[in-house]
Amino acid sequence: MSMSASVASARQMARVGRGYLADVVRRPAARTAGQIPTAPERVTDEWLTATLCRGTGARVRSHRLEPISRGSTVRSRLVLEYEGADGVDEQTLPPTVFVKATSTFLTRLQVGATGGMSGEVRFYDRIGPSTPILAPTGYHGVCDRRSGRSILLLEDLARTRDVTFGEVRSTLDRAHAEALVRSLAVVHGCLEGSPRFAGDLRWVLSSRRLQEVLNTYVDSEGRSVAGLDLAGDVIPAPLRALRSRLHGYRMRALELDDHCPVGLVHHDVHAGNWFATADGRMGLFDWSAYARGQGPRDVAYALMSSLTIADRRAWERELLALYAAELSEVSGSPHDPAATWTAYRQQTLHGLCFWLATLGSGSLQPKMQPDDVSMVNIERMAQAVVDLDTFTALDH
Repeated sequence: MSMSASVASARQMARVGRGYLADVVRRPAARTAGQIPTAPERVTDEWLTATLCRGTGARVRSHRLEPISRGSTVRSRLVLEYEGADGVDEQTLPPTVFVKATSTFLTRLQVGATGGMSGEVRFYDRIGPSTPILAPTGYHGVCDRRSGRSILLLEDLARTRDVTFGEVRSTLDRAHAEALVRSLAVVHGCLEGSPRFAGDLRWVLSSRRLQEVLNTYVDSEGRSVAGLDLAGDVIPAPLRALRSRLHGYRMRALELDDHCPVGLVHHDVHAGNWFATADGRMGLFDWSAYARGQGPRDVAYALMSSLTIADRRAWERELLALYAAELSEVSGSPHDPAATWTAYRQQTLHGLCFWLATLGSGSLQPKMQPDDVSMVNIERMAQAVVDLDTFTALDH
């Protein structure tokens, strides 16, 4: 990490630390929609009424918190009881909501203050409702990037829809792999070249700029190298030999976005961020890392994470041809399958480096994933980098 990045990181740590300690001491209660509860445990019936019951005449009588998990955010479920809700359906007044919050110091530092949660709040408010992207419904979100405090109320997919959640230990069959690339074509194509990126969505960062922010505040390069060393023999020898150049190649791949059509990219499309509907469609959640970029980066990441090495090798050319055709239809602009394949080969490092950094996370970062999940992803992705000869594709 450079000296300037170290100074910026230290300043952010001090700022977030002051806000976190103030919240611990004062324990402020949130009662209006614009206020931010310091933790899911501090949510009040008044705040839930202000955020969920607007325009219905109902109010939240009581609620119960069910903790779910902790990682990059603290995740919970709220079970709600209303009064005055006669004649109002469950879609308007949901009996449960899924909660994401940055209620610990490390989650505030990693996700709240770096902009991940503020971006996700904006996705559910400004992007999701105006596009055909298959994602959960967002009910309410509020964040303060300076202190890192944030909370987001989402549709509880486990209770509202007949869905199956992705899991890296159980890979996709061919039909769902095809549904996955179709879904990504919608994500990438619906805003490809959109004037909204110069208008109401001008705040959406480019992929390169987003990575530069992460380089500064979470030391992506150092964490990736640490993860590569921890992964050991899972990393093929040709890739280990390029250990010191890995980050430079990654940034070079991001620079290629300047020379191709770009749209919305999810950026973190690992197997655990997907859900499958009963009719075979694939949807995405965890919209905390999206950006403006080229779609084949998401496709490479998703296929490397969700398929076994053997299935990826057998299916990837046909899946990329399907993706190019679907993207052409959604965007209204032709996408050459050969050029799409080349871009796919060039964009494998993003997913790999994400997971190397996850495995190599430092003491001031939350434990985002179990090590065994990281190792499965790294093994699949590292082999893909070698199989697809990504470094040669970037050099040429």
